[in-house]
Amino acid sequence: MKKIIFTICFLGLFSTIHAQAFKIGENRASFGVGFGWTSNNVVKGSKSTHFPSPNALIERSVLPFKNFGFLSVGAQFGFHYGNHRGVGVLANHDGQPIVNYKQSWTEIYFVPRIALYFHEIFYEDDFPENIDLYGGIGIGFNFLSHRISPEVIGIGDNSGFKLGYNFFIGGRYYFKPQASIFAELGYGLSFLNVGLTIRY
Repeated sequence: MKKIIFTICFLGLFSTIHAQAFKIGENRASFGVGFGWTSNNVVKGSKSTHFPSPNALIERSVLPFKNFGFLSVGAQFGFHYGNHRGVGVLANHDGQPIVNYKQSWTEIYFVPRIALYFHEIFYEDDFPENIDLYGGIGIGFNFLSHRISPEVIGIGDNSGFKLGYNFFIGGRYYFKPQASIFAELGYGLSFLNVGLTIRY
């Protein structure tokens, strides 16, 4: 988090081109990395490893709200991989004891979403015009590929399509007219998502 704050301050001090926030009728693409992920499949006593989740987002502002902001529509696509090693006396399908086993998850995430931008309500208070503030929701699907080796009684195969959803709040800082950095907090593919946005 300290690195993110430092980067924002650095870009703000050394930017020489005036940049404005997202406006109505514009498009943009974002490329981020998500951090923080949980699974209901983890067994107590296991050691989990979760890798950062690369993701991409396309978005267009479509509906203005006077003196408030606007509504945007878009979709997010992401990928996640995680695994953990379990230690415990469990049984396989032949009734033989298992002391060590490994689970892994590969998740593909696709969620259309809408966001409400509300930065304009702060402009009368000298709020910087190159900052976006927003929040929103998304509903789509996840495809989860789950593997466990060797097979363990009581831990089933949860592979398949599942409901995907996203609740988020975020902000973007435009250090150039066509580029910004962003950070989002929420619940979805990850808890924190940071990256770069390009306006086109």
